[in-house]
Amino acid sequence: MNENRVSPEITWIPFMGMVIVTVLCIIAIYHEKKASDNLRIILSTDHLTGASNWSQFQKDCEEYLKKGDQKNYAMVTFDIDKFKAINDLYSHEVGNEILTAIAKSLAAFIGEEETFSRTSTDNFNILLKCHSQDELIRRIEDLIEEIKNNAHVYAINISVGICLIKDKTLDINILSDRANMARRSIKNNCEKEYTFYTDSMRHNMLKEKGMENRMTAALGNREFEMYLQPKYLFSDDKIIGAEALVRWNCPGIGIIPPSDFIPLFEKNGFVKQIDTYMFEEACKLLEKWKNESVDFLHLTISVNFSRLHLNNLFLSKELSEIAERYHIDPKLIEIELTENTIFDNENQMVTIMNDLKESGFQISIDDFGRAYSSLNTLKNLPADILKLDKEFFEGTSATNLRGKKIIMSILKMARDLDLVTVAEGVETLEQVDFLKEMGCDIAQGFYYARPMQVADFEAFITNKLQLV
Repeated sequence: MNENRVSPEITWIPFMGMVIVTVLCIIAIYHEKKASDNLRIILSTDHLTGASNWSQFQKDCEEYLKKGDQKNYAMVTFDIDKFKAINDLYSHEVGNEILTAIAKSLAAFIGEEETFSRTSTDNFNILLKCHSQDELIRRIEDLIEEIKNNAHVYAINISVGICLIKDKTLDINILSDRANMARRSIKNNCEKEYTFYTDSMRHNMLKEKGMENRMTAALGNREFEMYLQPKYLFSDDKIIGAEALVRWNCPGIGIIPPSDFIPLFEKNGFVKQIDTYMFEEACKLLEKWKNESVDFLHLTISVNFSRLHLNNLFLSKELSEIAERYHIDPKLIEIELTENTIFDNENQMVTIMNDLKESGFQISIDDFGRAYSSLNTLKNLPADILKLDKEFFEGTSATNLRGKKIIMSILKMARDLDLVTVAEGVETLEQVDFLKEMGCDIAQGFYYARPMQVADFEAFITNKLQLV
């Protein structure tokens, strides 16, 4: 018997050890790869909807555009109109359900070499092939209908911006920005759900950016000037006051009309500072008139206030403090609030209006008739003056029986509610005769006088008094 013979079991031990080590390495590599894949998925997808996130979307877009030399593409962005209100009214869970449903619709909607992403809260981006603009429009319209149908029981609207990709070397961020420019141009527009980016939109964006860069310094430099448009009594053509209108006198540019900057300031919130500035300018002017001439003592000035002031429950207190600073009786100032301001938040607006009334200010409802007027709401508002939008009577004549009856009904309603009525935008003698016949109280418009600088307004009044 050979005592040096090795046992077979002993020879298998190293081999089995190697097998076990190999298996353990494979398991470790598998789990490491799985963890890596999971991490990659986490880093490339939106956690709520499972859609690609912005980073992955960019990579996919670059890949498709690079290899799709013979294909035309469009960058599409959209969001849900008033999505915050949906969350506030129905809960964030409902909002998340809607977003998830949209992602599912998009997943079924896109084809090969197309992709989409949820880029932020309710914002989505899509890269779509574009064989023709007509076909693209049909697809967009189908998508809008699909999203509306799949939004559970909640009625939603979306705003869609489309940028046709002419230069595939442009950065994905630039293409998305251009689609977003188009989207923002129709945001919350009930008549338009989608539109295409144009170079003029970029020009307007640069123009707006330039105004935003200058606006704060412009306010400090007193570049915003007050113009006054006279108001006349229909009964005797006597001037009883004026509306304060803002103009931007920008050095090197000249007068910028309010239609160019007020919508921008409404969007960025700067309009609140402009309104307060104009109110203080009106108080300064009224103090000047009180100290210099008895001829101006009876005149009132109306000042426009944006709907953004609706959130300020201290508005009356702040305005009263300014008026007191200049020793102005609040009854000489009208606070003009546009109709859509009032009906946005009736309860809070009524509270603010009551505070203003108690402080002695007069309240005017501006542009009545432009929006969908709620007469039931109107009877509850503590207003003093009702300003009819010019489109309400534009073109109306004695031969237009329907128009005449509408104006008569509004003016009768205003009288029953003890409201003074003002017709703004009066431009023709025919309108003057018609409104006077209908019993309107006050006229304002180009027929009588255009908005003018303060010095010109003072000279205008003085000349009128000398002619009497």
